[in-house]
Amino acid sequence: MSSASPQFPGTGLLIDTNLLVLFIVGRVNRNRIDNFKRTSKYSKEDFDLLLSVIGGLGKPLYTVAHVLAEVSNLTVLQGPERRRARQVLKETVAVLQEPEMASVRATGAKEYPTLGLVDAAIASVARENDCAVLTDDLDLYVTLMNQGIPAFNFAHLQARAWQV
Repeated sequence: MSSASPQFPGTGLLIDTNLLVLFIVGRVNRNRIDNFKRTSKYSKEDFDLLLSVIGGLGKPLYTVAHVLAEVSNLTVLQGPERRRARQVLKETVAVLQEPEMASVRATGAKEYPTLGLVDAAIASVARENDCAVLTDDLDLYVTLMNQGIPAFNFAHLQARAWQV
């Protein structure tokens, strides 16, 4: 697998919900990635790829509160892993840029009718802060690309990493 991290244009990178869930679960216990409901479509190698992207970025990471709420709800592990997931999320939030995006603004975005609240908030923040978006959501990816907002589909990074 190639370890070259892609170059992202703009001021930073906003990572979508599913990939942040992968990040949290992998940081808690990488052995849970393939048997946790929300990350079972990923592998440990995908987690490593995500870590290399984040580690090689050299720019701020962005998020929106809507994404963080989903991540918190989707990383419900059991026992000590739940507490660890909450701690990892807390540590992650501390290093993210989180521009304010009120739901009323997100629902006014042109993406809202087709993509919904969270993706409309992501598109708005990316547009307003000139940051790229890393996602595994094809609809969001295509919409952003059609609008000239730098977007990267994680599947493309996976294929490149495997030199497919």
